[in-house]
This record gives sequence, structure tokens and C-alpha cells, in this order.
Amino acid sequence: MKIHPTVLKIQGLLRKIDDLRLPDSSRLDIESILVRQATKELDHALPWQRGHGRRTAALARAIGCSIGLPCDALHHLTLASLLHDIGLLGLPAHLASPHRYLDSESYSIIQCHPRIGAQWLEPYRFLQKASVIIAHHHERWDGSGYPYGLRGTFIPLEARVLSIADAFDAIQVPDGVDQKTRDRVAYRILKVASGTQFDPNLVELCGDCLTKTHRETVSNIIN
Repeated sequence: MKIHPTVLKIQGLLRKIDDLRLPDSSRLDIESILVRQATKELDHALPWQRGHGRRTAALARAIGCSIGLPCDALHHLTLASLLHDIGLLGLPAHLASPHRYLDSESYSIIQCHPRIGAQWLEPYRFLQKASVIIAHHHERWDGSGYPYGLRGTFIPLEARVLSIADAFDAIQVPDGVDQKTRDRVAYRILKVASGTQFDPNLVELCGDCLTKTHRETVSNIIN
């Protein structure tokens, strides 16, 4: 399979990060800063979702903090959130676009993108835990997700968090709706899918932090 040039560029940046020998006191911060730089390449390659990785990372981190994830787990969750869509660059161009018609064969191909992304990132030592999160972020609580059909608590906790954050930011509402209303509608949609697509306990716990964090993050990225 021919690899997208953006993936090669991102992998080059990740290789440099992986080769750094950093003291523990600064390692997490520097890795996060440099991976955020790498996600700008994703924004260029997938312009219709510019900023999605950064918004998703902020949301996932807020959820993670609210449920008491330790610092190291929050770090790997943040890295995974920033890079979770890299596997889209392994799809045929017409399937990676936002306005796509999906027949059953096309949907089967799209289901491969979390696994593709994880495979691209797993070789880098500092992303090995993040790659596991990415591999499972489209699994569903009821077992009907992809690519492996895991269900319930067999899905890694951080992947369940990323699933919620990813969906919350991606939900589309009609044009002209203000941000506060948009986020309230998005959370209601999550609650409808609670217990089928999403971990119901996490959805119940994360409502306030989702809406507050999303408004702040959207404002910061715009400004």
C-alpha cells in the first residue's frame, strides 16, 4: 500500500521525538508540545476537520481528569487523541472525505482506519500505549463497533473516553446554532447512545466537563 506523504512527514517528526533522551521532569510536556506540532500536518491533509484533534484532546483530557486518571494515563490519552485520525490517510481518497457515500464494501474499508493508524504509530516507543487507545476508539459498548468488536469493560478505559470526546466534537448541528446550544444538543445525542455506543457511566459523569471544555477550546482555537 502506498503511504500518504503526510504520514511519512509525521512519522519523520515522531521518529525525532522518539530519539530524544529527555529527563522525566520535562519529557511529558515536550512530547505533548511536539506531537501537537505534528498534528498540524493532519490539519493540512484533512482540512475539513481542522482543529478536531486538538479539541478532542482537550475534551478527552477533561474527562480523564474528572474520573481521576493518573498523570501518565492522561498523557497517553492526550497523545492518542491528537493523532487518532491518522489512519484516515490510509484510506482511498474518496473514503477519507467528509461527504462520502458508503456502501457495505466502503464501510468495511473505513472500519480498518483505527487499526491502520495504530500500526503506523506502534513502532515509536513513546506512542505504544497511545496506539492501543487509537486501535480501539471505535469499539462500542454493546460490542457492535470496530475493528475488533470488543464490548463493555473489555474496551480499554482510555479508548472509551476517546470515543466520547471524538464523537462529541464531531457531531454536526444546523448552521446558525450558537455554541452553547450546539454543545447541549451534542450531549443529548451522546446520552441517547449511552449504553449502546458509549460507556453509560462515563457519559453520565462527563456532561458538565464536556460542554464547558468544548466552548473554551473552540474559542481558544478560533482566537
